[in-house]
Amino acid sequence: MKTPIASLSLSIVSCVVLLFGICFSTQTFATRTQSITVPQNKSRLVTIPGSARRISVGNPDVADILIMRSNSIYVLGKQKGTTNVIIWDNQGKLITVLDVEVTHDLNALKAKLYEFLPEERISVYTSQDRLVLSGDVSSAERIAMAEEIASTYTGKNAGVINMMKVGGSHQIMLEVTVAEVQRSLVREFDSKFIFARNGSNWTWGGVNGGASFPDAISDSGTRFPVFDSSNGGVIGPVIDEIAPNPLNIDDNGLFASFMSGNTLFTAAFNIAKTNGLAKVLAEPTLTALSGEKAEFLSGGEFPVPVPNNENVTIEFKEFGVGLQFIPTVSSADNINLALNIEVSEIANQNAVTVTPSGSGTQFFVPSLTKRSAKTTVSLGNGQTIGIAGLLNESVTDVVDRLPGLGDIPIIGQLFRSQAFRKGETELVILVTPRLAKPVRRQDVSLPTDNFVEPNDWEYYLLGRMSELKAKAPNSYSTYSTQASAPIPSVVAGTEGKFGHSL
Repeated sequence: MKTPIASLSLSIVSCVVLLFGICFSTQTFATRTQSITVPQNKSRLVTIPGSARRISVGNPDVADILIMRSNSIYVLGKQKGTTNVIIWDNQGKLITVLDVEVTHDLNALKAKLYEFLPEERISVYTSQDRLVLSGDVSSAERIAMAEEIASTYTGKNAGVINMMKVGGSHQIMLEVTVAEVQRSLVREFDSKFIFARNGSNWTWGGVNGGASFPDAISDSGTRFPVFDSSNGGVIGPVIDEIAPNPLNIDDNGLFASFMSGNTLFTAAFNIAKTNGLAKVLAEPTLTALSGEKAEFLSGGEFPVPVPNNENVTIEFKEFGVGLQFIPTVSSADNINLALNIEVSEIANQNAVTVTPSGSGTQFFVPSLTKRSAKTTVSLGNGQTIGIAGLLNESVTDVVDRLPGLGDIPIIGQLFRSQAFRKGETELVILVTPRLAKPVRRQDVSLPTDNFVEPNDWEYYLLGRMSELKAKAPNSYSTYSTQASAPIPSVVAGTEGKFGHSL
């Protein structure tokens, strides 16, 4: 049975606990902090948990506060920034604390971006007095447009933080084709002859190819000038002997000779026709990230001696197929390329032989035959464009003849030498960029997959060599190709028509 004293004690304890809980909950409720965002030059009504009696604003330049009703206040954003608002009731108790952030008008900016760029998904954020744009955009031009629109919502000293990027693949594989055909035609006809006749008083003749006439020979065999100034007269015959230049045929030709007691005729005809054909085909392929520079060289280096005051140093010059390019993905289907393509070969023409002073050593320095192109183009994924082309034709015709006699038909060929040279060159450089994506290793075939080496039995006894087996019909190919119509045959060769069309 409970006593009155025990019941009274229990009631007192219950009241104390209840009062403590009420005070704790009131304090927790009153110190609750709210965070609100207000666009600049716009207002907002905020409901507070209590009747406001007194308000304190941390930075009045950022936001202006006005009490509308006992539990509602009016917040006006004046300038971008942050501040806080402390609110008390009529008993001086703290009701709440408002953290106010005045930002850009993000909703208005989002509406403008959607109006001008409805297909793009651009997110808009604010960071203090600057705007932040992010998302995947279809092209670099649209990124620049979105950034320009957003800049109209910032102040003079503020800016836009651009975190947007072009969507899709950002790896570009560039295929380059350098194709060149050189044709040459050389016709040569070189006539050399000697005709001499010796009479009683006269020795006469003709020569085509050069000759010399040595001094006269005395009875004792010694030579002396035909015109002897010491004796004051002519001694001996005017032409004692003829020493013609050697008659030679370099490759193909005809010759004849006739000689009698007082007549000599010797002729040699160097007749040649040479056709030349050269083909150069280089197809380098290189992959790089968008905006990154990639370089490729397939060739080598040759030494070049550089003499100086003390010794001779060696420098190395590169030759071969070189490729440098910087790709930029401007949209999902458009690629900008900055290209530098070069194909060079070692040639003996225009070579230089260097002999340093104080040294008996000779250095042979070859020359380079180079084709290069440097440009910037823009084209779509998988499209091909010719960035450079050359169509060159040179003709040289040289005639060396004896005036008068060399103009006589047929017989005049004995008194003339002529050479005709014709060169034709056609060059085209094609580029094809592709947006590249990785593939599985087992789906890729290599050039060495079909290489088969013979074993000892096959090599020594059967005489087999290494070979390449035919590829399977369903072997993997990086790019699918479509059958094209057969190309009709045309008259070609070193003397046929030439030229390319793109």
